[in-house]
Amino acid sequence: MLDASGGEQVTKRVGTIVRYQTRATIHRPIGVVFARLADLDGYRMWMPRSGLFRRSGQSSDGSVGQGTAYVDATWLGTLRGEVSEYEPPTRIGFRETLRWFGSDMMEARPEYVLEADGDTTVVHHVAVGELFGVMRLVKPVAALLARGERERTVASLKRSLEADRSPDRHSPP
Repeated sequence: MLDASGGEQVTKRVGTIVRYQTRATIHRPIGVVFARLADLDGYRMWMPRSGLFRRSGQSSDGSVGQGTAYVDATWLGTLRGEVSEYEPPTRIGFRETLRWFGSDMMEARPEYVLEADGDTTVVHHVAVGELFGVMRLVKPVAALLARGERERTVASLKRSLEADRSPDRHSPP
């Protein structure tokens, strides 16, 4: 955008930050945990639809790596994102943006750092969200929703991976 003098005008977004972090121990090898997090189309198989999450999937061609595009559909709207960090098997990060009527409302930056401990993996999860526009006015509600969604994600990841290792998981109850 050019200003009245013909010079470039820089518009800065003013945002409000929401941050959440947690740690979980998953009784599965680090490579298995990383593969589950990097399988963008597979989230619908293990993430419950009880919170914000509805569905997600890869939207660019090729194998998953840094720069891979995806969509994350929630009841707030569809976030468009990309894999921002990809260092198998220890680190994966995402950056996604929610837009309403052409304006950024929120940017989320969830990341996972994985540590191997034998056949167990320690998952360090940090999620930072930045709220813009009218979303800044609902920061307490947004923080509560984000915390619940991040807790559900890590708990579901753990549950899905640890259930996969039980030898009778396909047996009827």
